[in-house]
Amino acid sequence: MKNLFRADMRRILRAKSLYICSVLSILWILWGILREIINQGENATGYISGVTKSLGSGLEALLIVFPVFYAVFAHELSSKSMQCVLGHGITRDKLVLTKFLDAAALIVGIYLVITVVVLGCADSSLGISDRQMRQLVIFVWLRGLRHFGYIVFSAAIMFLANSASAGIVACVAFSFVFQLVFELIEIFTGYSVSDYTFDGMLDWAYDAIEAGAFPWQPVPAVGYMAAAVIVTILFFRRKEFEF
Repeated sequence: MKNLFRADMRRILRAKSLYICSVLSILWILWGILREIINQGENATGYISGVTKSLGSGLEALLIVFPVFYAVFAHELSSKSMQCVLGHGITRDKLVLTKFLDAAALIVGIYLVITVVVLGCADSSLGISDRQMRQLVIFVWLRGLRHFGYIVFSAAIMFLANSASAGIVACVAFSFVFQLVFELIEIFTGYSVSDYTFDGMLDWAYDAIEAGAFPWQPVPAVGYMAAAVIVTILFFRRKEFEF
């Protein structure tokens, strides 16, 4: 499993799309910060609003989620390289778990860079307090957890449908479409149907942190991801491949 992870990382880190999209995502965050500072003033409110709005956008999610998902999962399925790995003695459970570990490592790496950018751009003249900065860093990593969740759910759909295309469509839907649908439902009906979804739980957790309450909501959110991983493993054990 360790050797497979290393081999995956060597292959994945050669994907130019990862670097291009990561740079674009950073530029989008910087543009969001600049836009909000211009609109709201060169202060803590403008800076924090710029970070949260840019990271909370569907475009940012797509720039992070899609290249990671494609490099780790979709390319592997479409190229049939998984069959080759299984033919060399790696168990199916280890193969699936390694793929999720690959995605987690990439998301952590990307969000470490984003955290450095967010902290590095927070000039002392903006008047951001230590408490505000801690909350902002928590917001950043809750977004990282959210984007990793999108990858996990998209991968589960890809394996269940045995189609890289289905996984890609799910990836786009989780990154952008579902959020828009939930917002439209709330606007027209007045009901927040997303409160107990994966996204809603993480939003609720951040609201709790801002209010000084204990954020228990990430626990069921992580449970959703764990359930998706378990379903994927159980299905993959019974899957028949064409070699």
